[in-house]
This record gives sequence, structure tokens and C-alpha cells, in this order.
Amino acid sequence: MAPNDLHYVLVEDPFPAGTEGIDTSLATTSIVGEAPSIERTDRTDPWGTGYWWFSHAELRDEKAVLFATFLPKGTYVYRYQIRASLPGEFNVIPTHAEQMYFPEVFGRGDGGLFRVE
Repeated sequence: MAPNDLHYVLVEDPFPAGTEGIDTSLATTSIVGEAPSIERTDRTDPWGTGYWWFSHAELRDEKAVLFATFLPKGTYVYRYQIRASLPGEFNVIPTHAEQMYFPEVFGRGDGGLFRVE
């Protein structure tokens, strides 16, 4: 959730241990499901989606990373898929968002426990 218009935003969402991100844009994973998506949930966006606000998104080995040069205030949801590879209970590191050139402007989500059976 962005309470104000923000510039040069970085969002990092770490994957729980025992999981890996699935890049559905690769031919090897195209049958797995739908591609990652970003949407605005506050519905103040006349087009109903905030996808183009994020200029770049990456699924790295350990986290999903989003970049936006300008992000209007609102609530956004980014959906992607992960694959569980190890059974067990794992701590989830909180999502972190910040303005890249003003790191004192930041936000953090909740951590948690992730169970793979």
C-alpha cells in the first residue's frame, strides 16, 4: 500500500526457505500456470490494473523484486508462483519496500511461518 505518490520504488519479497520462484515466461514452465501479475486493489485506477507502473520485475533465486520510477498512491497486489521443494516449517522474511534514493521512506510487511508437507 502506497499512502502517497512515490518515486523510484523498490519492492523485495523474499521466498520462504525450501521454495523457489517459477518464471512462467520460460518455455520450460509455460504449462505451470499464469504469468506474474500486478493489480491495484483500491480500484481508483480507471484501467483497473497497475501493471505498467512497475517498469521492471525480476524473479531471482531467493526473492521477487519490483521496480517503479513512479508509483501513484494506492494499494497493489503482486501475484507470482513458487514451487515447494523441501518439506518442513520455514520462517518467512517480511516483504520490504523503499524509495531507492530516500531509504528512510520504507515499509515492511509481516513475517510468518510457512509449512510444506
